[in-house]
Amino acid sequence: MVAVLVALTILALLTAEYVVMRNRRAGVVTVDVPPPALRSLSETVASVPGGVFLHPTFTWGRLETDGKVTVGVHPLLLGLIGTPLRLHRRAAGEIVNKGLPFIRIGSGDKELTVRSPVSGRIAEVNSRFNGDLGWPSVGEPDGHWLYRIEPEAIGDDIRHWMVSADATAWTRRQLDQFRWHLERYAQRPDVGLVLADGGDVPVGVLSQLDEQAWQAVQNAFL
Repeated sequence: MVAVLVALTILALLTAEYVVMRNRRAGVVTVDVPPPALRSLSETVASVPGGVFLHPTFTWGRLETDGKVTVGVHPLLLGLIGTPLRLHRRAAGEIVNKGLPFIRIGSGDKELTVRSPVSGRIAEVNSRFNGDLGWPSVGEPDGHWLYRIEPEAIGDDIRHWMVSADATAWTRRQLDQFRWHLERYAQRPDVGLVLADGGDVPVGVLSQLDEQAWQAVQNAFL
């Protein structure tokens, strides 16, 4: 019996070491983002600022003068999760592929996988990301973006992006769809009433729901 326990202990230690080393090789970094000043989710659908492109993966991009693409997660998705926000992000120098996972975001023990809108090399990771739920602006972009990427074929990628009125209309449709899904999975009666009465979707509402609701959002939207 003692020998079995010793063997199991050794196996557990080896497994833990493997996971740590694998994450180091993959460049995964976990970041707990503190709560910013929360904003109404309706603000994220009012309009998308000029120069910001949206992708159906719930990411946004901005073309820079040096040829890189600054990329972030759609504020609507961040607002649904709320804060504190946990990030599992890639490291500078890694290659990301369009349509494949490039960041996991979550709260507590639940998370969503967000897929990359472009293929290329991560040139820079934003260490100052603060989880702000608003849109990036020219004057204060630091807290919003996640990666700066050197794209492989931006001419092909950008054909699937949305801008201006199309981006705003798409965001509003997604909020309506989120509302419908969350009405089905809301656990707290007060959350259900807010959604049913047509009120604004509460910031952090997804974090109040169970794993089934998170999986439904993952399957339907991401």
